[in-house]
Amino acid sequence: MHEIRKILAIGYSVRHIVCSGSRAGYEMYAADAFGDVDTKRCAKRHFPLNPLQLQADVKLLKAEINEVDGIIIGSGFERADFDFLKVEDRRKILGNAPEKTKEVSNKAWLSSRLDDLGIPHPLAYTGREIAEGEEKAKRLHYPVVAKPAYGGGGTANFFCNTEKELIRWAKQLPDFLYQEYIKGTPASVSLISSKREAISVSVNEQLIGLDSVDAPGPFVYCGNISPFVTKFSDSERLCEIAAELTTELGLIGSNGVDFVVTDDGPVVIEVNPRFQGSLDTVELSTGLNLVDASMKAVRGDLLMERAEAKRYAAKAIVFAKQEGMVVENFDRLGGIVDIPEKGRIIKSEETIATGIGIGDSRIGAFTETMKNINRIKAGVRYKI
Repeated sequence: MHEIRKILAIGYSVRHIVCSGSRAGYEMYAADAFGDVDTKRCAKRHFPLNPLQLQADVKLLKAEINEVDGIIIGSGFERADFDFLKVEDRRKILGNAPEKTKEVSNKAWLSSRLDDLGIPHPLAYTGREIAEGEEKAKRLHYPVVAKPAYGGGGTANFFCNTEKELIRWAKQLPDFLYQEYIKGTPASVSLISSKREAISVSVNEQLIGLDSVDAPGPFVYCGNISPFVTKFSDSERLCEIAAELTTELGLIGSNGVDFVVTDDGPVVIEVNPRFQGSLDTVELSTGLNLVDASMKAVRGDLLMERAEAKRYAAKAIVFAKQEGMVVENFDRLGGIVDIPEKGRIIKSEETIATGIGIGDSRIGAFTETMKNINRIKAGVRYKI
């Protein structure tokens, strides 16, 4: 296999991947919709993508793709097939093939596959299934969560509280998945996988719909805390299920499995066959470099032993309450990533920046994160 030195990371936002790769000694190139200050600092070059036409813009990068040794595909491209790439350039993809990512990212397909594997997950139907056979709506317990079949972040998710409401939305949004709501603590497992085995690197607490960061909805992904400390049996079971599932699905590189931890044990919600937002806290907690570990696993090298958390790390994404302008140079403050340029206009509900914190305890790490969140909020001037 050819040497990998120059890597192009492509995604909706790739700061976490690009900066991790840069720390590992790779020459990183970035193509995303944000072009944050720290992304550009870590990347040899940044290629802006229009968030409304990500896939169309990527097709303009043929020359750049030809010049790099490897390609990492991040979020925002779950349904992309990259059929415009030449055969030799498709071999540069460092991780799951686009066809595999598209298959696994389809939440309806995954629900059926989890049934086959006997892995606990919420009962779910597509809107089309419900519209064609309304008796299925009677099998679900309410409330039901409606979500797009593809994509993450939770921004488009919403509750259906009654059977009548569910049927109405199922007819309007037939391609959505309608999934029973599971009460518990949201969590995830980060894994590194080769073709032979999968290693659970970290169990992470997920922060969802936080009012303290002005999340624009109850299901919106707001960050992580690593590690997630729960009952030993739950932690071990989370890792066992995640490793089994990753192996059964034939995933390689960096992958993540989202759960809800209930009183009866963990329930799988979805699988992310790509680098996850938890990369920041996993690396800060364990000291691992996930891009480097993933590159080695993809190339067939031996995987490392399961990582141990050395400290707690937390991250939380801050959202705009309304349209405003960044008036602070966040780059000079520290403890802040995904840094927008001073003077940038932020639209309502858009992400502003991300606060980071570390500590010897969960509360210590989160308290440090909240200090940085408040600094982010103070650095935005909203329209009156």
